[in-house]
Amino acid sequence: LTIVTVFAVTLRCFNRFFHSFVANYETQQQSTYITLTLTVDVVCVCLLLISFIYMFRKFWLNFFNKALDEEVSAGARVWLSDKEDVWKDGTVVSYEPNQYITVKDSDDKEVKIVLKDGKRSLPPLRNPDILTMENNLTTMSYLHEPAVLHSLHQRFTQSNSIYTYCGIVLVAINPYYDVPLYGNEMIWAYKGQQMGQLDPHIYAISEDAYNEMKTLGRNQSIIVSGESGAGKTVSAKYAMRYFATVAGNEHETAIERRILSTNPIMEALGNAKTIRNDNSSRFGKYVELEFDRNQNIIGAHICTYLLEKSRVVNQARNERNYHIFYQLCSVRGIPEMKFLHLKRAEDFRYTSRGQCPRIDNVDDSEQFYEMSESMFNLGITEEQQLFMYSVLAAVLHMGNITFVEERNDSCSIPKNDASLKVAAHLLGLEEQELNKWLCHKQLKTRNETVTMTLRANDAAAGLEAFVKHIYASLFLWIVKLLNTSLSTTSKVTAANFIGILDIYGFEMFDENSFEQFCINYANEKLQQQFNQHVFKLEQNEYIKEEITWSFIDFYDNQPCIDLIEKKLGIIDLLDEQCKMNRGTDENWVQILYKQHATSHHFEKPRTGTERFIIVHYADKVAYTCHGFIAKNLDSVNQSHLTLLQTSKLDIAHEVFDKHSTSGNITSPKKVQAKAITSIKSSSKSRTVGFQFKTSLNLLMDALSSTVPHFVRCIKPNDDKEAFGFVRKRVVQQLRACGVIETVRISAAGYPSRWSYVEFIARYSLLVHSSRIKPNKLKENCNTVLTTIVHDPDKYQFGKTKIFFRAGQVAYFEKLRSDRMFEACVMMQKHVRRYIAYLKYQKLRNAAIVVQCHVRQFIAKRYVQMLRETRATITIQRYVRGYIQKCRYHRILQSTIFLQCAYRGSVARANFLLMKYEKGARIIQRHVRGWLARVKYAKEIHKIILVQSCVRRFLAKRTLKQLKVEARSIGHFKKLNVKLEVRIAELQKKSRSIEADNKSYIKDISEKENKLVILQNEFDLQHKLNEDMKDSLHERDKNIAVLEQERLIMEQELEERDIKLNELDSLKARIKLLESELDTTKSTLESERESNKGKLVELEKSLRGEIAAEREHHQRMVVENNALQQQLHELQTIAELREKQDDTAPIIVDNGDKIYPHDENERKRLEEIIIENVQLKEDLDRTTDELVDSLDELTFIRNKYEQVEERLNHTKETLMKEISNTRNPRQAQDRIRSHLDNLRVLLFSDAAKFNRTKIKSDEDMQLQSKVAKLADENIKLLDEITLLQNALPSNYVSESGHKKLTRQDTLTQNLRQKKQNFKGMLICRKEDDSKLVKRLITQLKTELVTGPGCMAGLTGHVMFMCIRYSDHCNDEGRIQEQLTAIITGVTSVTRKRSKDPVISTFWLSNCLTLLNNLTQFSGEEPYHSKITPGMQEFALKNYDLSDYRNLLSDQCINIYHTILRCLYDEIQPMLISGMLEHDAIPGMSTTSLSANRRASEAKAFSSITIINKIQFYYQLLVSQNVDIYIVKQFLRQVLFYINSTLLNNLLLRKDLCHWSKGIQIRYNLSQMEQWIREERLDIEEPGEESILTSLAEIRQASQLLQMNKATNDHAAAICETCHSLNTLQIQKLLSLYTPSSEYEERVPQSVIKYILNYRPIKPGIKLMLDTSKLLTVNFKFTPKDVDFTMVTIPDGLRLNFLERY
Repeated sequence: LTIVTVFAVTLRCFNRFFHSFVANYETQQQSTYITLTLTVDVVCVCLLLISFIYMFRKFWLNFFNKALDEEVSAGARVWLSDKEDVWKDGTVVSYEPNQYITVKDSDDKEVKIVLKDGKRSLPPLRNPDILTMENNLTTMSYLHEPAVLHSLHQRFTQSNSIYTYCGIVLVAINPYYDVPLYGNEMIWAYKGQQMGQLDPHIYAISEDAYNEMKTLGRNQSIIVSGESGAGKTVSAKYAMRYFATVAGNEHETAIERRILSTNPIMEALGNAKTIRNDNSSRFGKYVELEFDRNQNIIGAHICTYLLEKSRVVNQARNERNYHIFYQLCSVRGIPEMKFLHLKRAEDFRYTSRGQCPRIDNVDDSEQFYEMSESMFNLGITEEQQLFMYSVLAAVLHMGNITFVEERNDSCSIPKNDASLKVAAHLLGLEEQELNKWLCHKQLKTRNETVTMTLRANDAAAGLEAFVKHIYASLFLWIVKLLNTSLSTTSKVTAANFIGILDIYGFEMFDENSFEQFCINYANEKLQQQFNQHVFKLEQNEYIKEEITWSFIDFYDNQPCIDLIEKKLGIIDLLDEQCKMNRGTDENWVQILYKQHATSHHFEKPRTGTERFIIVHYADKVAYTCHGFIAKNLDSVNQSHLTLLQTSKLDIAHEVFDKHSTSGNITSPKKVQAKAITSIKSSSKSRTVGFQFKTSLNLLMDALSSTVPHFVRCIKPNDDKEAFGFVRKRVVQQLRACGVIETVRISAAGYPSRWSYVEFIARYSLLVHSSRIKPNKLKENCNTVLTTIVHDPDKYQFGKTKIFFRAGQVAYFEKLRSDRMFEACVMMQKHVRRYIAYLKYQKLRNAAIVVQCHVRQFIAKRYVQMLRETRATITIQRYVRGYIQKCRYHRILQSTIFLQCAYRGSVARANFLLMKYEKGARIIQRHVRGWLARVKYAKEIHKIILVQSCVRRFLAKRTLKQLKVEARSIGHFKKLNVKLEVRIAELQKKSRSIEADNKSYIKDISEKENKLVILQNEFDLQHKLNEDMKDSLHERDKNIAVLEQERLIMEQELEERDIKLNELDSLKARIKLLESELDTTKSTLESERESNKGKLVELEKSLRGEIAAEREHHQRMVVENNALQQQLHELQTIAELREKQDDTAPIIVDNGDKIYPHDENERKRLEEIIIENVQLKEDLDRTTDELVDSLDELTFIRNKYEQVEERLNHTKETLMKEISNTRNPRQAQDRIRSHLDNLRVLLFSDAAKFNRTKIKSDEDMQLQSKVAKLADENIKLLDEITLLQNALPSNYVSESGHKKLTRQDTLTQNLRQKKQNFKGMLICRKEDDSKLVKRLITQLKTELVTGPGCMAGLTGHVMFMCIRYSDHCNDEGRIQEQLTAIITGVTSVTRKRSKDPVISTFWLSNCLTLLNNLTQFSGEEPYHSKITPGMQEFALKNYDLSDYRNLLSDQCINIYHTILRCLYDEIQPMLISGMLEHDAIPGMSTTSLSANRRASEAKAFSSITIINKIQFYYQLLVSQNVDIYIVKQFLRQVLFYINSTLLNNLLLRKDLCHWSKGIQIRYNLSQMEQWIREERLDIEEPGEESILTSLAEIRQASQLLQMNKATNDHAAAICETCHSLNTLQIQKLLSLYTPSSEYEERVPQSVIKYILNYRPIKPGIKLMLDTSKLLTVNFKFTPKDVDFTMVTIPDGLRLNFLERY
């Protein structure tokens, strides 16, 4: 087209040039040339017009097919059909619209597909990767079989997700692995959650059914179907477990256990091992769970369908009989089973035909005991159980009966056949009768009854039919017993029910018989209902959203159902053939060929006449007619039935009643009466086919009256390989179970549905931001769609959503990807430019730096050259100067040398002359000196001789005098030593008296504090007085002795005048001792008088004693100085004798030395010195202690003098203000302010004074002064009250109250203190009810929680009443009071359990009462921790530890009640506020949700949750709950938040991406910041911070933010997420979804590395238990409590309580 256009334009231009050239020259051919040019112009215009039309057509086609052409352009990914993998992916290489398409598959092979039907022949397109792992298959853009298969494969193999939504259908793939997805914590995680909020799960379907029943009041049903081995039984069992857990009835708790107990019984009797499944259900089961109006389970009913009776007598290879037979054989050795005569399973014919007696990892004996326990739980008696075991054992033994062929077409049983005998005994039959009727049969005619013999084969066939009838009857009887046990026994009627249908899925084998025909017929009926329900929901959604829609065509299988069940249908013709005596299967097939040859759903096989083909909704199935008539008749020998009625066992008549409902089919309870009527009214009711059709129609009627929920179980492989996925097997089941049909119905309408918020958040970038208007979602969505989608049929606007056709979302994703790619290219361009600019700047700066360095180097070299030149010149200058200097110095030295030589010769001559003259003078000087010295020595010698003679004479005279004096001083010294010993003894006794005096003072102070033991103190004081008398008497004796010694010393001192001064000092010392004794006597007598006079004058005596002690100390110092002076004089004398006496001196403490005369004197002196030193130390220490005590008492006295001055000043100030104030309001305000200040002052000082321990009697006097001050304060406050009363009666204060009528708490406390109140309250027995009523049940908490009220007042009042009962030694009253208190508190907290204020109040008061009972129990661990002042409040008589335990349990219950209140308030906020709330602005966390819906719930934030927790925290703190209990409370709350958030995160695929991890971490950090601000994260040493309770969710958010691409990243994940277990890490990594297509998923190698690095431990759980309660510990904390200061407000109306 381009070439043609260019050619036309070129030709046109050339033609115009040629035309202008011809026009300039007039020639003969000019007209011809002009004609030619005009013709060429016309041709050119035609060519251009054709080109323009073609281009316009192409543009128009591209305009309407833009989306499809772009989607199928080169590079698009498509699906190609494959024989082995069904579908495999490919990439489009080239595409020619409506012609062909070339695709390269995954094996790099190019496949060319010719588009015969145009676009319909195009291969299916693949969804974007971001849509591949969605939880709901219908949210994918392209809905077709390969997309469904691929999504299931990816989720199952990569994420290990076994559940997937497909619209309203839950697809469950059997993992053949024990996955941890069914614990109670998982049940509570799904409770209350809407379907689609969390990951797909059987619990989500169950919760949806339960919630719809609860809100709408409609009956529900859950239909579970699938192949054998797909997991139907397990799914149904977990659905029942969910209902039994969340819908428990408080009054009938056993019903849930009974419902769950039916599973082991039904599995044992109705399940068996098949080739495909180890626990395959061989019957259909429908369970109706009945609920009352409160949605509590009150009963259940079980219906069964089409039990596979043939399995009892025959099994295929590698299959087993029903589990119950093998379980019985496994316990054959126990005594209770001996009577059954059982053997190994291999020894019975009916249990060994499959040659598979055991199942791997299954213990039959353990399952038997589980089944037996379940029977007891269901009320099945031991007799009924033994009968069941007998019948089952009889069946096994009958299988071992052998028939022997005889003549005349008869048979017999050998006489020694033990099996026959045991079977007859177990069934209660006669052996002969059983033998007879097993080998014979009875035919009835009109006139007679004929008995005929049977061949061995016929007898064996009859035996098998007999055995199957017995087992089927036993099975129905067990079901009847179960229904009887599960039926409600209460008068409450069932309001609604939920039915759970566990029925076989569509089956198609190589050989299909009557069982497969019935199974597929049932699936046809269920599929029809499923299609209608899906279609109905689809249309209702369109009507709800008010969009225009057209009828959606879906597959209707009603013709196939009519082929089977209508008149002259397959079942009807089969029943007609069964009526004929000679009817055969072949004849019946021929009739089918003739009757239904024209039906589109019936086909005749090309070869053979024993088969017929039915075209079912899933596939064509070829049935073999052999056995159809026999199985439909299910005939049993009438004589066998009659024989069973002759049993000796009573239960056998009930079980084998021949008038009971035939067959093995029961009906739903709701339509059971209708079923019985229908069956009795028809003559065809004996055939199995008719019974099955009737029951199936009734079942469909029951299901039609409910809201159905569908679970489709898929078997991924036939080898039972864990997480093995075989595509061919899975796609067959998807087609058979209706999943593909669901997808097709969804794809026919508008399968993709987005809310306006989600759509504009993700696709607003496709238009310019200027076109997006704020707060106009629908208009913005319309702007985006009209811009990018030109076909209005591709989308529809609903009320809350936008509906898109199939493929549109993928188209939007492609446009978004292209737009983001362009934006990324633009960003890369600018970034690269910026990087290049930085690189250029870096290079430029580097070049500049290099240039600088080079220029610097050159400049340095130039400077160096200049410096060297200058240096050279300088060197030359100095060298030349040096040479001239050297020359000058040589000349100078020569001249000086000549001068020196001359001058030296002259000097030497002069020197010799001078030396001669000096020598002469020296000789003359020495001679003259020697002559003078000789003369002087002679004169000195003469003088010394005269002096020596004189001095010798004087020394002799002095020596004689000293000897006389020495003898008199020694005698005096002995006397002095004795005196010192006496003085030391006196000092020692004085110290003992002082010590006794101190102990006496201490005892007196203790007497004042302990009034109870006053008498004992008085006795002790009396004893001390007696001791003091003795000591005084001894002192008198000592004084007398000292008097005698004093007289002797006076006589001796008078004889020697030189010692008068020493004797005078001794007299002074004796006088001082006498004064000391007199002072001591007066002190003791004053102490006695003070003790007798209640110690009134103790302060004065203490001061006098201190003064005396100071005076005594001074005297002792004087005495010590005198003694030291004496010792110094003795030392002076002894020095004169040191040369004559060898005795070593004694060194005293001041360094002086004493020389005793003998050894005794030496020892006495040493003792005196030691005692003297000790006496000085004692005196110093005593003086210091007394001084300290005096200072302390002085400080206390000064403090209270200040208080007294303040009170007086306050009194004067108030009086002045009241007298000067005219305005009553101002007067009252000032009075109130002064009262507040006065109250604070008195409270603080009084509290400090009460806590001060009285150390001496002076404190008692100060306390009496404080009491006097308190009396004055009372008087002052009374005056203030009078002034308040004097105010006008109509006066109203600013606060809205009239007069200040409330009596001041301080006044009451002081007045109560003044009274003799022991802190007990008397409550009479008849007033107990009043006390409980007014203090507990009808208490208004605002009366006892005001600002002036005492914390825990209610608990204190209770304890004061209990104390009085204990004081009266009345144990019965204590028990009655405590029981009434606990009962009343329990009643109040239960009645108002939703009020956290009430619960917090009672928690505080119960803890107060518990702490009082513990603290004042009198037990040693607690009694030792209270102060002496509070010991009087201790209980005296009874041990209340049992009641303390009950009260502790009550506190724990209230604690848990508060927790539940907080849980109920924050539970709706947690997911929205912590996981979904985007707190960081500008960071989009929008992802493709599995089930997109408009958010109708109120949005919360983390701040909302923190405020709610802070409210409860402030409640606890305001009620004075101990901080360690508050921390325990918060630790429990944080654990609940952590477990709830982690459980939801593990089930929310849409939250597992990088940006959401940041948002979650930010929300958590706000909560952690609040905890740190409140300083709640600080714990005692060795305890963990409460923030560790958030470790799991914190590490999960970190995991979402970490790199996950390599093994190194995996190792870092394992180290960082140490609080998460391996299952949780694996789950998070499997759920991790990239927030954009540019981010890759987590590689499987990383997950495998983590599994190898941290193997999964046995018993590990995926979910955290949100109901787990941490240990609550109420520690004992001693508190200062003064019960005498407790004030009861008048509003409590407890005036009947008396103070004691």
